[in-house]
Amino acid sequence: MKRRLESVLDGPLGASGALAEARVARRLIDAGCALEIELPTPNGRTCDFEVTVDGRSFFLHVKCLQAENTSHPPLPSFLRSIEQVERPFLVEVDWRGDLEDRELASFASAARAFVQEARIGEELLHRDAEGHPAGTVRISTPLNTERAVVAVSRCTPEMISRVGRLLERAYVQFMPGGENVILVMTEDPAHERVVDLALLGTHVERWDRIPRSGKRVAHGRAEDGFWSGERFDLSRVVGWMQFDSEAMPPRLWFRHEERPDEPLRGTIIEALGAD
Repeated sequence: MKRRLESVLDGPLGASGALAEARVARRLIDAGCALEIELPTPNGRTCDFEVTVDGRSFFLHVKCLQAENTSHPPLPSFLRSIEQVERPFLVEVDWRGDLEDRELASFASAARAFVQEARIGEELLHRDAEGHPAGTVRISTPLNTERAVVAVSRCTPEMISRVGRLLERAYVQFMPGGENVILVMTEDPAHERVVDLALLGTHVERWDRIPRSGKRVAHGRAEDGFWSGERFDLSRVVGWMQFDSEAMPPRLWFRHEERPDEPLRGTIIEALGAD
């Protein structure tokens, strides 16, 4: 195992999937775990790790989300007008970096009008005068605020779909007869929320539920998550970890009412160093 870790860590960084596995393995070994690697499964796939701590074991499947970092200038001041809209939502915006002031002003006006009427989960695609996509606005999450809060979007539908596909790829590698844990690694800490949305479903308004006290509308999750309904029912634990960072602890999700037994749950949390 040590030789494999050294060969990957000293190798080219382009092999990000293998590098992610190696760094997870080193983290597990430092936590006192015993590892078996690349175990063949009955369906002809392989499982990345069998992790054993204090006599309890689980299978771990590591997936790495590769994403290009797109930089934006600071949020233009006239987009701040959206934050004057008296609706308690997180509003995620994205726009083309080559838009001129006049085009940004048009985008801001369309965004403000959209936010005043739109519901959770709805998205606006704004086009420029030539009909080309200029920007997007998405009503993302309910907030405990009086007015809208604007943020640059890092949780695009395309990114959520990509994480969903990673989860599905890990699922077909599950090892029967044990607890299987999927760990998604990303470079951007904001992508923790992408994993949450891909796993549990995007936020929507729910008219089949009673709103919380003082609220007119109930909010919930759409049926588009990896764990929605009875989908992928053998999956009970999913984690997220920031690639190459010790500053932010991993996060774990345990499927509602289907958690592993408490000793094994504690083992998983301890092994991955999660909160």
